[in-house]
Amino acid sequence: MEQVQRVISRAGERQVLMGEENMGIWEESEIKSECKLERNEVAIEFCAQSRNESFARMVAAAYTAQLNPTMEEISDIKTAVSEAVTNAVIHGYSGGDGIIRMRLALSGDEVQIEVTDHGVGIENILIAMEPMYTTRPDMERSGMGFAFMEAFMDELEVRSALGRGTIVRMKKKIVPGVLRE
Repeated sequence: MEQVQRVISRAGERQVLMGEENMGIWEESEIKSECKLERNEVAIEFCAQSRNESFARMVAAAYTAQLNPTMEEISDIKTAVSEAVTNAVIHGYSGGDGIIRMRLALSGDEVQIEVTDHGVGIENILIAMEPMYTTRPDMERSGMGFAFMEAFMDELEVRSALGRGTIVRMKKKIVPGVLRE
C-alpha cells in the first residue's frame, strides 16, 4: 500500500491523518453521487491548462448560484477554485499534459467542491499549506494557494500520494436568509 497524506482544515485548525490507505480514493470520491431533491451534483473534466482555470471558476460560480449566494460568497468560491485548479496545472502536472476533474455538490445550504488531479502528488501537505511555500519559485509563484483556499472556504481537505495525485475538497455554507441584492 502507498502512503497517503490527508490534512483537514476547519476554521484554520488543521488535523493530520497519515497511513496506508486503499488508493481507491482516486477512483471513488467521498462526495456521494445522490441525485435527490435535497442534493444535486455535477462533474466535469478538462485539460490541465492554465486557460481552463477561468472556465472552472465560472462553472463553480454558475452552479453555486442555485443557492442565491452574495457576491462576496461567489468571489470566495471562485478564488478557492482558481487556486485549486492552478495548483493542479502548475504543481500537479508541472504544466504538462493531464486531466483535472472538478465535482460540485449542493446539499442543503452548502456547496462542496472537489478538484482532482493524477499528477506528481504532494510530498508533505503541511509544508505545502504554509503561506509562501512553493515548489515553483522559478515561475514567481506566491505560495498562497492553500492559504487562500483555507481562508475563503469553511472546510478544506487535501489528500495526496506521491506519483498518484491530489484531491482537494472544499466546503462553504451559503448563509440563508441574507438580504440579496
